[in-house]
Parts: sequence; C-alpha cells; structure tokens
Amino acid sequence: MKFKYKAQNNEGQLQQGIVEASSTRAAKELLIQNSLKIVLLEEIKEIPIFSSFLRIWEGVRPKEFVIFSRQLSTLIDSKVPLLSSLHSIANQTENRYFAIKINSVIVDIDGGASLSDAMAKNPETFTPFYVNMVKAGEASGTLQKALNDLADNTEKNYELTAKLRGAMYYPGFILTAMVVVGFVVMTFVMPKLLVILKEANVELPLQTKILIWISDFMVSYWWAVGIAIAFGVSGIMYYIKTEEGKKEYDQLILKIPVINKILHNVYIARFSENLSTLIQSGLPITTALLITSDVVGNYVYQEIIREAAEEIKKGGGIADVLNKYEIIPPVVVQMVRVGEHTGRIEFTLGKVTKFYLAETDRMVKNFSTLIEPMIMVVLAVGVGILVSAVLLPIYQVATSIT
Repeated sequence: MKFKYKAQNNEGQLQQGIVEASSTRAAKELLIQNSLKIVLLEEIKEIPIFSSFLRIWEGVRPKEFVIFSRQLSTLIDSKVPLLSSLHSIANQTENRYFAIKINSVIVDIDGGASLSDAMAKNPETFTPFYVNMVKAGEASGTLQKALNDLADNTEKNYELTAKLRGAMYYPGFILTAMVVVGFVVMTFVMPKLLVILKEANVELPLQTKILIWISDFMVSYWWAVGIAIAFGVSGIMYYIKTEEGKKEYDQLILKIPVINKILHNVYIARFSENLSTLIQSGLPITTALLITSDVVGNYVYQEIIREAAEEIKKGGGIADVLNKYEIIPPVVVQMVRVGEHTGRIEFTLGKVTKFYLAETDRMVKNFSTLIEPMIMVVLAVGVGILVSAVLLPIYQVATSIT
C-alpha cells in the first residue's frame, strides 16, 4: 500500500512525498522513525495499468545492495544490535526508497519477526535468493558471513549483467541508428534525388523502380510506417514479458551466431556462482538449485536446473542431468561430477565461475572487435545498392542528354 504524506522535519520545514507500507500504522511508524512530524497521511488508490509502470523509478541498484550488505555485516560483527545497525544504515542511505524499505524491515523486526522474515515481506526489494541466504545465516549463527557472501555475489552478478549489456548495446545502437537514418533518407532525401529519374523518359533498372516505389510509399504514408514501427516494437516488448513470450525469446537468443556463445558463458557463470554461494551458506542442495533456477535469467537453463533438482530428489546427481544437454560444456559436467564425488561441489563450482567470468570478458572484447568490420560490410552493401539504383541511372540520363 502507498500513502501520500506531508510532514515537518527537525528544522520545521514542510516536505511531502510517498511512503509504502503494509498499513496506515506502519506508514506512520516509518515516517516517525525518519524524524518526521506527520501533517497529512492518506492512502493512494493505485490504478493497475500505471502501478507497474511507476516501479521503473522505484528500485535499488546493485551497488546499493553491496554497500548495505557490507555495512550490516560490519556492524553485526562489531556487536552492534541488529535494530540499531539497520537504523544507522537507513539514516545514511541516499536512496529514500531503499531507506523506506529498510525502515519497514525495522518495524517488522520490532514486532517480533526475524530479519529474513521481515525482508520476505518486501519481495520487490529483497529477492528469494537474498532472503534465503539471510535465513541460512540466521540458522547457522553466521549472519555476518552470509551478508559478506551476498555482497560478493551481488558484485559478481552485476559484473556478468554489465558484460552482457555491453555485448548487446553496441549492435543494438547501430541497428537502431540504421533504421532511423534509413527512414529519414527514404522519406525526405530520396524523393528529391528521384525526381530526375521520374521525369526522364528512359527505361529504369529494376532496383531503381523498387526504390521509387518505396520512396513514394514513404512520402505518402510515413506517419503510418512510424506508427506501425512504434506499435510493433511495443507489441514485441509486451509479448516478451509474457510467460510464453519469455520462453520463445530465451530460446531464440541462444541461437543467434556469435552472441549465443557469450550468453552461454554468462548463464553458466551465473549458475555456478549462485549455486556455489547458496551451498556454502548451508542450504540443502535441492533448495539451492530451485533458487538458482529463478535467478539464472534464461528459461532454457532454468528448466535444466529444475530437472537437476528433481534428479537429486530421486537419488541422482546434477552432472547426470547436465550431461544430457549439448549446451552444457563437457568441462562443466566433469567439474560438477568431481565436486559431487569429493563432496566439495561448492569449491569446483567456484573454479567454474572464475573460468567463465574470464572467458566472458575475453569474448566480449573479441565481439566488439569483430562487429565493426561486419557493420562496415553492411553499410558498404547499402551504399552499393543506392549507387546502382540512383546515381548510375542519373549519370546515364545526364550523358544521354549531352
């Protein structure tokens, strides 16, 4: 639930904003804990179509999670009480949305809940992975270590995501620029160049006739093309967010040449890193696998990991399941098998993570080097088509007149 508030701070200045809490009472407690004197507090009735859209601006960056985890770990290790530690962190957190969430956790803990249970009440901020790591730390009495492991894990996952985005941004930007430039050229530039050819009483090449037809269509219906592109992109984005669309998208991107190799490395590194972290925290292997399947980020790998969890329940091994799929490299299968036989699977998974992080970094750099000549070839082909369709016929018309 969201509440709109007006309140005075310690200096008597009036400020207003939005606070999210489970009830009106919880909202009041959160504001009071932020040293605010409430003037007005009323619930906001969210419109469903906009509520999810507004969450784009509400969130916590990975870096902030790392800082939060390390600070809380340090304070707990220094024997500072949990509530006092959380209060200190909330007061110095610049992200007010995150501060409100931490204060919500404080309220629940003050009401008798454990740290993990309080975090679980805020699933949009604290993921099941995070909550289960904290719960395992509480159960084993190693909460400080669990929080440090979470900080390390968050950093590595952010590094993987950054590399993945780095591999996709450059070709995505170039492709978008080419579409925009092509749209502008065909709508506003080409019509002026093709006037001469339209008026000339000469037989035109096929490519020129096609270009003239496209240009005439764009001049007359450019607005319709623009709307169609906008709706098309929006429709694709919406479909990808559906369960069926996400499955098809995840399967498709693993078939794209060059990029698919980078993606495989990213998903394997993410699988091994998260599973290793969860096992080290003391979680049962089946629970660790199910949580890892939710954070791996790809439907294909998610299904493989869940199948491995089912195999474990039947008395089998993870390596037996991984060995059935061609997308899992033999070296990964062998490392997992060795880990299962020696009882040190978290150690071998750590080695897998280290290798595939380095391999991903190398492939991203190579991809950036490889994509440039490919783009140059595409641009050269485009320029060649324009020259053969426009400039050569214009030259022929000019020479025939002289």
